[in-house]
Amino acid sequence: MDPGLGVPGAYVGVDLYSQASFLFDPWVLYAAGAITSPNGLIIGEIGSGKSSLMKCLILRFLAAGIPFSWVDIKDEYTDLAAAVGVEPLRLGPGLGVRLNPLATHRRHSSQTEAEWLGAVKSRRLSLLEGLVHVRLDRPLSMTERTALELALDSCTGQLAGTARQHLAPASLPGVVTHLTATDLWADELYERGITATQLLDESRDARLALHGLVGGALAGMFDSTEDNARYLDFDAPGTILNLHAIRTDQTVTVMSMVCAQSAMEAELMRLDARPRLVGYDEAWLAMRYVPLLRRFQEQYKLARAYGICNLMAAHRLTDWDAVGADGSEASRLARGLLEDTGFKIIYRQVEAALPLTRDLLGLTDVQTALLRHLRKGSGMWLFGARAFVVQHLLSTLEEPLVQTDSRMRPTSSLDDIPDDEWDTLLDAQDGLR
Repeated sequence: MDPGLGVPGAYVGVDLYSQASFLFDPWVLYAAGAITSPNGLIIGEIGSGKSSLMKCLILRFLAAGIPFSWVDIKDEYTDLAAAVGVEPLRLGPGLGVRLNPLATHRRHSSQTEAEWLGAVKSRRLSLLEGLVHVRLDRPLSMTERTALELALDSCTGQLAGTARQHLAPASLPGVVTHLTATDLWADELYERGITATQLLDESRDARLALHGLVGGALAGMFDSTEDNARYLDFDAPGTILNLHAIRTDQTVTVMSMVCAQSAMEAELMRLDARPRLVGYDEAWLAMRYVPLLRRFQEQYKLARAYGICNLMAAHRLTDWDAVGADGSEASRLARGLLEDTGFKIIYRQVEAALPLTRDLLGLTDVQTALLRHLRKGSGMWLFGARAFVVQHLLSTLEEPLVQTDSRMRPTSSLDDIPDDEWDTLLDAQDGLR
């Protein structure tokens, strides 16, 4: 019998090759040195069982005392939330919920004051650049980046020569207000060799874009000036941010998803916070924008220090390959996210996606061939060079909470394969591991 991963964990199902129980816990695996990162990736076509697995991981880790935080775009987690006593936070125009995506995260014990200030500023600038990038649908110029940086520094009292001992509160409305505070920037502008008039002229588009977001597309949702996410109860079993009300506009959905995740980070990075499962469903929407890719990369790196398991979900890896031309910064960042994952879970893939999946994940021909035949609920779990084919099993309590029509509809010719033929197919792939 294969010993599996060799560490205790939540029960997932059956290893179809050894017929042993398959247990999984990314925190224990990371502590044991079995994986290099607690972050994971899960991909799978519609109907393969990917969504079912994610919900079961929430429930089973919750039973072990590990809370969760999720951004729900498609309104799929309402029943699960009700079962565990969590009230989803619904965001949308006119719903009366306001969060601050520029809230300050806590300083980690391993950081110096200077390192922490640099991390806070970097995170905030990445968010601001990402929002403007999405709205303008183009990269920012150096002048536009300079204007955002100066506005942020003047908002937080961190301009050179006037830096405070502590950061002043920052918010999207506060940054917008300071985008024209050129009277505070005299020394900074002189050092950069640019006049206030030039800066205002050349950063007009970025300024108008951010002003339009605060007063328009994101009005009333992310304009809180408080340095906390008071509507999110991080002492509850979990938190769910429901963005279903704005899903019809993909651009606004991307910006709202990133703002919501940024607002959560302030609480997720508490030094006394428990390990937490954090889900990035449909994260590929934000991966088309370089500044937002940088934010995901930073979030993945911080996971090790703060005990967070980030689980990013997508249908196929072509979503990764489509973010930019080969060799571009976007492409390098997207592939870097794959390298920063300690485990990967692949459910059934369509024929067209197999070559890229093989190349990006370093699969063997045998492993690649098996991906086209995986039945509903069967996934290939990858831990470095080790691979397991696991049949995810549902309990009678979980089944009504995790199954949705769009995710659990059987696929003809695959999900109706008789058990004896399925066993024969697995036996034919004996070179899997």
